[in-house]
Amino acid sequence: MSNETDYMTISRYNFISQEITKYAGIILYFLCLFGTIMNILTLARQTYNSGPCSFYLLIASYCDLIHLHIGPLSNILFYSFQYTWTMPSASFCKIKSYTDFVSSVTSGTLATITSIDRYILSCRESSRWKYCTRPIAIRSTKLIILFWFIASIPIIFCYTRFIHASHNEQLICSNPSRSSICLIIHVLYVCIFNGFFHPIVTLIFGILTSINIHELRQRSQLKSCRIQQVNYQLTAMVVLESIKSSFASLPMSIFNCYLVIVRNKRKSRLYEVKENLVHQIFYLLFWSNYTSFFIYLYSSDIFRKQWLKVMRNLFCYPCRRKEKQRSCRPETHRLNACGSKCTDF
Repeated sequence: MSNETDYMTISRYNFISQEITKYAGIILYFLCLFGTIMNILTLARQTYNSGPCSFYLLIASYCDLIHLHIGPLSNILFYSFQYTWTMPSASFCKIKSYTDFVSSVTSGTLATITSIDRYILSCRESSRWKYCTRPIAIRSTKLIILFWFIASIPIIFCYTRFIHASHNEQLICSNPSRSSICLIIHVLYVCIFNGFFHPIVTLIFGILTSINIHELRQRSQLKSCRIQQVNYQLTAMVVLESIKSSFASLPMSIFNCYLVIVRNKRKSRLYEVKENLVHQIFYLLFWSNYTSFFIYLYSSDIFRKQWLKVMRNLFCYPCRRKEKQRSCRPETHRLNACGSKCTDF
């Protein structure tokens, strides 16, 4: 009876984990995908073209877009639908893990650099402001991407396919940490580089920036009102994003460290499926890192206005195209209802 009870309990936990990943994961995936695409379209507008902060956020959004299709999407397909398209071979598993890590850690590094950039602009020492320019941002971004492409090479050697007991005895693509070298790589890359480092550093500089944020307004008096508002609201966006990122990332980082500590501990099957459920919940919470669009929308009215312009242009493009075609006809003085609305934007 005890074995039958344990089997039913294990099945129940697996079902809960599967359903949470299926429904919450799908909703989060589409929210993150929508927000990331909107970030790219909005930050690419002319209003944000001159600043280094917007450039960092734009490239980070491109990295997020890559990561969403490699990490979260494959997680949903595997845990919810048992669809293993991500693991046809060990080589594909290694390439997928390498690309997933590079895109994720690059995005996190750029977000950290953005918080440092905002802090420098909020400091009194004007000599530091020269480091917050778009040319330096472009060079820094190239170096960051190149660095992580090279520094992430050890991921290729340690990630592989293996059968994991808490995943219904199915093949998963991960780092089993069977050797001491791969264990060290797991701790450095997953727990530290892509775990504690980015949210903690971003939170520290976000708090420091919020303390100095009133200085930003005072020093911007010589600039145009428009530039002053853009700088101030970009700072508010980064500060709020740093706080949200910390709450989203730290639970997952702590749990990854816990898994490393207890990896050699003898566990029952029930204990392992409970760990898997907690891991899936924290992993879904980690996805909220890719919902920055809604933070930006809330914290900046300039961002909201630019986003509305993007949406109007997208929806009215067919109307304008039809209007161009009709302009070649004799009755060019007449405008249809859709065309007249587009001309009002």
